[in-house]
Formats: sequence, C-alpha cells, structure tokens
Amino acid sequence: MQHFILPHPLEADKVRIFDRNTLQQMTKVLRFRKGDKCVLMDGNGTKAEATVEELHSKVAVLHVQNRSVSPAPARKLRLYCAISKKPATFEFILQKATELRATDLIPLITERCQVKFLKKQERLLAIVKEATEQCENPFLPEMHEAMELDALLENLPSGKLLAGDPRTFDDQLKNIKLDATEDINLIIGPEGGLTKEELEAIQKAGGTLFQLGESVLRMETAALASLAVIQYA
Repeated sequence: MQHFILPHPLEADKVRIFDRNTLQQMTKVLRFRKGDKCVLMDGNGTKAEATVEELHSKVAVLHVQNRSVSPAPARKLRLYCAISKKPATFEFILQKATELRATDLIPLITERCQVKFLKKQERLLAIVKEATEQCENPFLPEMHEAMELDALLENLPSGKLLAGDPRTFDDQLKNIKLDATEDINLIIGPEGGLTKEELEAIQKAGGTLFQLGESVLRMETAALASLAVIQYA
C-alpha cells in the first residue's frame, strides 16, 4: 500500500492534503480514485490507514483510521558523509542511507572535499522524504546542515565514533562489537579518502578506524556497505 509522509500530526479523523507533489503523485502517477486506500505517516512514528473521500487538483480529503505508533529506534545511527564532487553521488547516498534507516544525515566537509557546500537543499529533502515513504519507515531521518570535520571532533555527540579507511584501520567493521542500544556516529570520507592527519584526529578523539574488506571502495559503496553491516550483521 502506498505510504505518504504529511507535515502535521494525524490526530483528526479527516486530513486535507495541499502539497502539490503529493497531489500529483496521487492523481497523475497512482491515479487514485474515491475509495482508494493508502497509509499516512507523520515522520515521528505514527502511521494511519486512510481512505480517499475527495480528490481534486489542488486538494485531497482523506478519512483516517487505524492509527498505530511505532517505538522509537533503540539508537541513533548518524551518518557523517563527506560531500561528493558529483551531486548525483551524494543524492544516491542519502536515498540509500534513508532506506537503511540512518536516523540522521549530516553532510561533512573534509580536507579533500572538492565541494564545500550543498546546492538544491529542497531537492535533497525531497529525496529523503520519498525514500522514507518507499521503505515504509515511520521515522523520517533528520537532514542536518553541513559541518566541518574539526567541528564534529570538537563537539562529539553521544555514542561510538567510527570511520572507514581501506589502509589505516584498527579492525574490520564486522569484528567491532557494537551495542544495539549505543548511538553510532559513522564517518565516510570523500573521493580520495580522509587524510592521515584527519584519521589521527579521529583516533585521538576516541574514534575507531575500520576496514570493510580488501577492496578499495567508492565512497557510495563504502557508505552503504558500512550501514548494512552496522544494521544487519
């Protein structure tokens, strides 16, 4: 059943949708009709079944029933991913990281980043939203502002700090013991990797450097493989 995230609580028995993109998907892509059903989510854990009562080009009216609330994730899984030189690469990482249920997405600026800022922020937010709907995750990941690696290391959030590198590492990721309830802060470097000085700074801050395997991976492969190992290994 198709899922949609709405930017407001699902407390009322009737919901009106005015968002142009959602309406276009309902009318043009899915070709909804009166009586069709879908699932609405608020992005904070609440889901509800909904039935289309009215559907017009500028508004849809849905009847809401059978609400349920999912428990919050047992831990935060924060992905600090260096900004790639190609926008499409970073968009792909955000999409797949959302599907792998990262809770926070933080663009990271490192020494070897060829791009130091993000363009088309609204597009990135839309990609994360659509990926959340597609994978039926009741919790919408939080998309943060870009930050410098130095700033992260100076003010570390709670949890375990991990950073991947194919040549300088403490252990393979699969061998590192991870508590199911401990927050995880995962750093993925840019094309060309993190510098020696950055890796040393991460270790000095209490971080663990890991290797995924013998292959040198593209940053998008490394990001997704790391998330998959953390979530499912």
